[in-house]
Amino acid sequence: MEALALDPGEYRGTYKLIGGRLSLNFVNTVSWPDTARQHDWFDSTENVVQWLKAVRLPGRDLNSADLAAVVSLRATLTAVLRPIAHDKRPAKIAVDRLNEYLVRAHAKRVIDPLTLSWTWKSPKTAVDLLGPVLLDAAALITSGLRGRLRYCPSCDWLFEDQTRNGMRRWCDMADCGSRDKANRYYHRSR
Repeated sequence: MEALALDPGEYRGTYKLIGGRLSLNFVNTVSWPDTARQHDWFDSTENVVQWLKAVRLPGRDLNSADLAAVVSLRATLTAVLRPIAHDKRPAKIAVDRLNEYLVRAHAKRVIDPLTLSWTWKSPKTAVDLLGPVLLDAAALITSGLRGRLRYCPSCDWLFEDQTRNGMRRWCDMADCGSRDKANRYYHRSR
């Protein structure tokens, strides 16, 4: 899997779309969450615009208020999805906040009279751009696929286990899987 061309600043890692779902890739824009190594890939509007392009969502120029709104939305999704991945129940307040976002997202979705398919009204805000992310998260949370939501034991990124046997262990075998295996080998052979 190739890394996206997001500006890492002084951070030495890379960002990859490994979540298997739009909403999980959005949450994963924080590397090493809640650790000393934490890095926010959405530390600039340019990175958000690049991410939107990479996931094929419409982009536009963003300002600092847009960036704050995007980061706030990501915090809400993280507060709901991360506990579920860890087999816990998300806080009611987080689900309530997600529902508020979902009401607005649903209001932006309409049936196109020519194609008779779902389409989105022109986005007026940065959060409007992320309507598909919100609906993807809602679909994951409310479907039987919720049981396939996992977290990487190495870096705590989220992913949907799409393997047939449901035994995927890491976000990315090339990164966390190799590091974890090498670490276990080191401790066994000491």
